Amino acid sequence: MAVQIDLTGKTAIVTGGTRGIGKSIADKLLEAGAKVICTGTKLKEITHLNEESTNPNLSYIQLDLSSTSSVDQFCAFISGMDKIDILVNNAGINIISEVLETNIMDYQKLQKINLEGPFRLSQAAAQKMTKNNYGRIVNIASIWSVVTRPGRSVYASTKMGLLGLTKTMSVEWAKHNVLVNAVSPGFTLTELTYTTNTKEDLERISNLIPQNRMAQPEEMANGVLFLVSDLNSYISGQNLVIDGGYTDV
Repeated sequence: MAVQIDLTGKTAIVTGGTRGIGKSIADKLLEAGAKVICTGTKLKEITHLNEESTNPNLSYIQLDLSSTSSVDQFCAFISGMDKIDILVNNAGINIISEVLETNIMDYQKLQKINLEGPFRLSQAAAQKMTKNNYGRIVNIASIWSVVTRPGRSVYASTKMGLLGLTKTMSVEWAKHNVLVNAVSPGFTLTELTYTTNTKEDLERISNLIPQNRMAQPEEMANGVLFLVSDLNSYISGQNLVIDGGYTDV
C-alpha cells in the first residue's frame, strides 16, 4: 500500500516557484494539500499568474533576491504571517566564467542571490518556526556543491557555502523541531536546459550519467516532498544528491 503524504494545514514558501524545478516542487506540495506561496522576480509575470490562478491554495509574490529592499519587504511579509511550516530556497542563478575572467560584480551578484538570500529568508522563517516548535527548510544546492568543473568557481562556492549554512542552521534549530536539509540536483530537463543546449549537447551529457539520462524536474521535487513531510522526523543537516549517480563516477 502506497504511503500518502498529507500536508493539509501546512503553509509553504517556494522561491523561484514559477518555472523549472521550483514549479515542480510547488506542484508536489499543492498536490499534498499545502498552501503554497511562490516567488518570482518579474512583477508583470507575478500579476498575470495571480490573475490566472484558480487554486485558492496557490499565490505568487514578487521577490528579487539581488535587491536588498525587495528582500527586506519579503522578510517583513514573512514576519507578518501567522505561521510558516515549510521554506524551500530554490531561487538561484549561475554565471559561467573562469576565475581569471570573473569580475567582482558577477561574484557579488551570485553571492547575494544564491547565499545571502537563503540566509535571510531562513532567518526570517525560523523566527516563526522555532516559536511554533515545527519547521522544515530545504535549500536547493547543486551537484556543483560536491564536485566542480572549469567555469564554476563562484557558483560552486555559493552552493558549497549553502551546505555550510544548512548544516549550521540544522544544529542550531534541531531542538525546536526545525529540520534543515539540502537537495543537490544533477542535470535536469527544465525549460532552460532545453533552450541552452542542442540535441547533441543533451545526448553527450546523458552519456556521462550512469543512468544514461537526465532527470525530470519532478524527480527533484519528490526528494523535497519527502524531506518536508512528516515521513521525515529525524533527518537534518544532510545533502541529498539526486543525480543518477553522476557524482559517483
